[in-house]
Amino acid sequence: MVDKPRDGKPASGRVLERARRMMKGAVLSGRPDPGGLLALVRAVFPGEDVGDPRFLSWLYDLNPRGPAVEFMAKSGDLVKGHIAVLPQRYKVGQDEVSGGVVVNAITHPNFRGRGIFMVLHEELFQSPSAKGITFSFGFANLNSEKGCFRHLGYQELGRLPFWILPFKLPRILAAQPSRKGAAWRAAAHAAQPLLSLWSAARRPRGPASIAIENVAEFGPEFDDLWPAASASGENILVRDRAFLDWRFIRSPTRRYDVFAARKNGRLVGYLVGRTTVIEGLTWGMVMDLISEDTPDGRAAMSRLVSAYHRHIAREGADVAACLMFKHAPAARGLRRNGYIVCPSALLPREFPALLRWYGPGSPPARFFDPKSWFLTLADNDAL
Repeated sequence: MVDKPRDGKPASGRVLERARRMMKGAVLSGRPDPGGLLALVRAVFPGEDVGDPRFLSWLYDLNPRGPAVEFMAKSGDLVKGHIAVLPQRYKVGQDEVSGGVVVNAITHPNFRGRGIFMVLHEELFQSPSAKGITFSFGFANLNSEKGCFRHLGYQELGRLPFWILPFKLPRILAAQPSRKGAAWRAAAHAAQPLLSLWSAARRPRGPASIAIENVAEFGPEFDDLWPAASASGENILVRDRAFLDWRFIRSPTRRYDVFAARKNGRLVGYLVGRTTVIEGLTWGMVMDLISEDTPDGRAAMSRLVSAYHRHIAREGADVAACLMFKHAPAARGLRRNGYIVCPSALLPREFPALLRWYGPGSPPARFFDPKSWFLTLADNDAL
């Protein structure tokens, strides 16, 4: 193995070699120990569905773009680390290329800080199985962010804004550990009517000719929508019927709600959402929101968000939220429904998007420009 990514930019060779010496075990491709992998995942994500073998089979084996490329670090019977990359298709400028979404880059709690993630990452992307991947993408966490920048040649595309629309302000503020005083709760209750008034005033009054329907599947019309919807970003993951069906319908452990917007029976946009409980609050997460770039498509954005709000209100949501760059066309639909970017004091975590180019050749001129990208939660496996 060599210590350079395929674009010729050196990884931290000395650090990488030291990490390899410290590992004292084997680096294995594929999934030679499924039981050991499950044990590792459950140790890192206790109680989460990522530790369900059905979820891992769906994520790694059933992706319509091809199976995941996997590597693991193992000592004896213990799987100490794991990384997987999901091949996906992207529109980059005028071309369609293969990219890789890095998922489940995890290290056993007893072996962190030894460079296992870095070794697995470099072994994977130097392997023949990853040869066709033009670039890698991922949402970094606090454990991996510094290593990605310092040693693995990643660049930060940007930190995605976390848009929120509170429904039940007292419950939201009470969930903040430092804000449970009586005065704060009283202020939150007093502000709730103002919040309701704000939401009502911002509720869009779009054309009634655009019909919104909750659908159970992605039909052939979603393939017809994609060419027009791809204008949402110069660089964007290909959201065709095959991807949408796998990502949102075939998942064995997660339920998503799909809303379609039609004008005179023709599909012009869609929204995918998921209701989930995080730290005691019920969140209505806008997973994906996209439409054709026409007046009807733009009007559909607001109607879709408004319809989704009515749906999650019936499910008892405390807050609605979405990850999306401010420049995205779909962000207009969020603003028109009263969303704001979450204040830093209430932000649960930051969401840095990272990219690394492998080639062939140099990346397009605007590849690392955040304004050229359309990203949502649909681009990753987090929710």
